[in-house]
Amino acid sequence: MNLQIEYPAAHAAHAARRPEPASAFRAQLPLALFDQIECGLIVCDERGAIHFANHAAGQELASQHLLQRQSDTLHRAPGASGDLDGALRLALQRGRRGMVRLAAAGDQLMVSVLPLALPDAEEPLALLVLGRRQPCSDLGLEMLASSYGLTLAERRVLAALMREARPIEIAREHAVALSTVRTQISSIRAKLGTRSVEGLLLLAAQVPPVTGALRMPSATYAPAALAMQALTAMA
Repeated sequence: MNLQIEYPAAHAAHAARRPEPASAFRAQLPLALFDQIECGLIVCDERGAIHFANHAAGQELASQHLLQRQSDTLHRAPGASGDLDGALRLALQRGRRGMVRLAAAGDQLMVSVLPLALPDAEEPLALLVLGRRQPCSDLGLEMLASSYGLTLAERRVLAALMREARPIEIAREHAVALSTVRTQISSIRAKLGTRSVEGLLLLAAQVPPVTGALRMPSATYAPAALAMQALTAMA
């Protein structure tokens, strides 16, 4: 008697899957980690050629507000101020860390430029760490609010405070009385254990920089050694 057993599709797919080599796993792990970080990370050489850019950096480059990617080369956007080229030269030629403020039309971005010390690198490389545009991401703010049991109304007020909105502006936006907003701010401060709105901003800035969704590793290739060295440079 021949017995035929039919496996569920998911089980069959799992059975057919082959384990990836350990070397492939080690190469993919840093890239997957980088794409979960809210801060943009770019690795480039003295010519500005981009060797790696995580998801957050890709979004910044795609916006073309202050930084641009042209033929896989990093450029400061036309009209933007900030000596990015000078900071790159200091990092690549003298091994000096620096920071640049890029600004244009009311927009600004702080960029740290760090030398990468790779013994086997064919040429010097630099890591650019792009600053966050707000104290924490929307997901980070939601995680913070959930951890401290904020109500939906309080979460909306906290999000507005992160945008530097004044209580009177929040009241108008939410169509409530100013006294209501002030009561909500007092409740938020009590729950989060801060004595001022500035304390709320400081606490929000301490939230880990996580992205707003799970992502696949960046399409931009980077060797595992390069990715791990970038992590070391950020320490």
